[in-house]
Amino acid sequence: MNNVRGRRGCCSKTVLAMGLLMALGAGVTQAQSITGGLYGKEPGGADVTVAVDSTATGYHKELHPDADGRYTLAGLNPGRYTVTISQGGQEVGKRDVVVTPNVQTPVAALSTAAVTAGSPKASTLSGINVNANTINSDIVPIDVSTPQLASNYNMALVNQLPTGRSFESIALLKSNVRYDNQTTQLVQIGGASPAENRYYYNEFDTTYDYNGLGTTKLPDEAVSSVQVISSNGTTTWTSSTGGILAGTVRQGTNHFQAGYSLYFTPPTSRLLNPRQRDSFDSQGNYYNYDSANTHAANVASQYLWASGALIKDRLFFFALLGNSPNNQSTTNSQTFHTNATSRNKNGLLNLTWNINNDQSLNIVGNRSWKDTFNNQYSLSRDYDPSSAGKYFGWNATHVKDQFLIGNYNWQINDTMSLRLMGGYLSESSLSPTSTSGSGLPYVTEVDPVTQKSRNIGLTTEANQLFPFEYWRRGFKGDFTWNLGDHKVTIGAEHYKHYINNTIATSQGGDWTYHTQPGAVLPNGSVVPGDGRYVDQFFESTGGAFYTVNKAFYADDYWQVADRWVIYGGMRFDTFINKNVNGQNIWHMPITSPRLGVSWDVHGDSSMKLGANLGKYALSIPSSVNNGAAGAVYEWHRYFTYTGRDPSTQAPTGLTQIGPQSTLIDGLAPSANNVATSNIKAPYQYEFQVYMQNTIGTSWTTLTELGFSSLKRIIDDTCYNQGITDYARAHGYPDYTDASGCPMFNPGIAQVFTRDYRGDGKLESLTIPGNVFGPAPARKYAHVTLEATHVRNSEEPWFLDVSYTWAHLYGNDDGLLNLGTRTGGGPGEQIYWDFPGLMEHDNGPLAGDIRHALNINGVYYFNTGLRIGSTLTMHTGTPLSCLGTYPDVNNPASLYGAASHYCNNVPSPLGSAGRLPFFWQWNLGVGYDWAIDSDNHLSLDVQIQNVTNRQGRIDSNQLYDTGSFQDNGAPILNPSYGAATWQVPRTTQLVLRYTFQ
Repeated sequence: MNNVRGRRGCCSKTVLAMGLLMALGAGVTQAQSITGGLYGKEPGGADVTVAVDSTATGYHKELHPDADGRYTLAGLNPGRYTVTISQGGQEVGKRDVVVTPNVQTPVAALSTAAVTAGSPKASTLSGINVNANTINSDIVPIDVSTPQLASNYNMALVNQLPTGRSFESIALLKSNVRYDNQTTQLVQIGGASPAENRYYYNEFDTTYDYNGLGTTKLPDEAVSSVQVISSNGTTTWTSSTGGILAGTVRQGTNHFQAGYSLYFTPPTSRLLNPRQRDSFDSQGNYYNYDSANTHAANVASQYLWASGALIKDRLFFFALLGNSPNNQSTTNSQTFHTNATSRNKNGLLNLTWNINNDQSLNIVGNRSWKDTFNNQYSLSRDYDPSSAGKYFGWNATHVKDQFLIGNYNWQINDTMSLRLMGGYLSESSLSPTSTSGSGLPYVTEVDPVTQKSRNIGLTTEANQLFPFEYWRRGFKGDFTWNLGDHKVTIGAEHYKHYINNTIATSQGGDWTYHTQPGAVLPNGSVVPGDGRYVDQFFESTGGAFYTVNKAFYADDYWQVADRWVIYGGMRFDTFINKNVNGQNIWHMPITSPRLGVSWDVHGDSSMKLGANLGKYALSIPSSVNNGAAGAVYEWHRYFTYTGRDPSTQAPTGLTQIGPQSTLIDGLAPSANNVATSNIKAPYQYEFQVYMQNTIGTSWTTLTELGFSSLKRIIDDTCYNQGITDYARAHGYPDYTDASGCPMFNPGIAQVFTRDYRGDGKLESLTIPGNVFGPAPARKYAHVTLEATHVRNSEEPWFLDVSYTWAHLYGNDDGLLNLGTRTGGGPGEQIYWDFPGLMEHDNGPLAGDIRHALNINGVYYFNTGLRIGSTLTMHTGTPLSCLGTYPDVNNPASLYGAASHYCNNVPSPLGSAGRLPFFWQWNLGVGYDWAIDSDNHLSLDVQIQNVTNRQGRIDSNQLYDTGSFQDNGAPILNPSYGAATWQVPRTTQLVLRYTFQ
């Protein structure tokens, strides 16, 4: 039998202490899969037999090593397996091996030749052992057969740490992951924006590709393990310029189990859940008003679950019912008091069919419902909840999610295997209000001093009511063939997703009152008289859109020498986005090569050096289709007024100030107007080198160096004047461009196809990239040092310490703009809308954290008591001073405080200082009680931010209000520099009961 995963070298003196990495630690992965595998080398000769067994599933298979003694077995469901080695008909010994999803686990040799070389038959191995006295710890040994590096997390350990259980919370256990608590509340991995991460459940890419942010979730209680790949994923993973976060759903076994879990949050109180700190602007007015917000005692979630065998050794199930009873909270704003109620419920079933020892089928289905209902009351006095009186109305949101994922694995023979995956998910939502369909105007007023807006009308709903629909389906398959020293995989995947998102302004209009004497409006007019005017905004956009992402990939693991594996891969992606009529707005193929190497330094898996180099592409979410390829109509009109309707507060006695300021003309754009003719997919290069090492039987270390460079992006530009000027200077003197905001590749010569002569014939004109601003740049360098201690019988504690030095710099955060804190649609940021917005744009980017240290640990007392702790510390992120472009004749000034000018003086990106040093300590205390052999109870108190530290995590960066005084000086923003504070102490009580 051929096996490229097995090492040719013999195991030596430290093989029984090989690479012990805890469930929270650095591990390695190969092909994306819900199954795992094992491999090894038994140099005892052709008479060696390797038997692999699992009492949990009844699995049994016998293997015969090849002439070099190598063997491999893939497609194993996660769990504990016993590997029995026999030689000449005599049993030599056994190994207990923990198989983890996505991981190939090495098995230490036991045959006569190996024992002679110095490997005893009985030794303590933690999770890989040969006697019954060793504590069972789910570990992931160093796999020297692949250069890919990942972090593997077992949820059993995560549950004992005082941190959340979401993918983001788990990823944040490492120091090389940054939490974007200023814009998206998601994670930055590898220096990329949060919109560049990919999320998986059971191999199915569940990334929320409406806007690329986060994932459509399965219940955390249903997840057994999570992997995080920060960079340099192999070709079997969907292309990403960010991180990869993958979860595997729990499966059943022959052993019946059932349980109940309760997650309870005590009510707001000074001790357990204190209130958020308020923040103020420079004039003493509220910037964030949070101190009056409260929540009742809430059952955050509760679950009933069961797992077992429907047919022994063949058909297994895991079932989960989740429910969150009415959770109540109150929030207060300047003008409203809101009582909120939320309720969630879900049901999940996972079936695993071991058709035979070579074939398995796994199917998971889930359906969830999420409902919120808010009652609003008007405040008669600003920021005074005690003045809540008149009932204003209600609003609600109803969301339904559905999942269906199937995975098929077939070990065809000793050298061939096949994997197939198919998945579908959908989300539908509706957000009605008490005034939906009433046609009432939406009316707000901007305070001339604080520049803060408040709602003064009869409705808080600015738009008409339309349902939102989103679905995604995907298929994937690959074939693997072991050919001598090569393991070759060839595969393909196809994903298609759909959105229907329609937005239209309320039929009564969207009105905003201002008082700005002498202000210059965006249409060039000056506000007359006392400066009182009203702005009417209109918007109509959206529709139904499809996006298709498909790929072909191939890779090869080549055992080029005794201790060396070389990995080579190639991925060919095609990204297709369609307009509202179903026509392609772009079709972007891109090829991404990958290369890696793994060196088993001592030949015994105790030390590994790995390196990776690759090109990584990125698809564009459907929000771009919705924003750029629909029939969009947006405008502003400005009026003086003589009065207000006493009921609706809508303006009366209107006199228009200047012309209508049309942002988008309402025509469905042609493909030529949506994007340039030569637009290409975004990509970046990534490089990584690392060393994993074992120290004794309990410690492992990791040293990693990485660098990535973003080479091409997609964004939009609204610089029609630039297109006009270039066309007039190059043979089309009468042309005026009115194409709106087409998508393009900044910094690269672009082909704009237009009717330049006005004769109905399209022509192509190549315009240099520098017409629209500088080329994009994002570079990320980091060094990560990590040490992990594994719990064992003599040392009953787990500890993981990681430190990262990093530098993130350039002029672009990536698919999503983080520097201005505005969010917005990925791929449709403001950076390249006008060249003036990119002046003085180079410097440290929003996620530039230079030093970060994470310390995570659990100590286990022999009484059942345990204490868990996580400590996060990092230096502050850079701040920018954003102001209005100082030339009112430059279109960049239309965006207000969005350029790198403060008080009309250049203020380069990231040059306005840094946020303070951040730290947070989380503490958990738990008790595990084995009531008897069949019943187990655990109780936990988990406290995040135990010291109730409320440090500054952001400062308002908008220097002015977007308007100028008569003397040309900008009107200052009193909220500039106002703080956003760290979330205060939060406490949760957790109860888990298990019966088996």
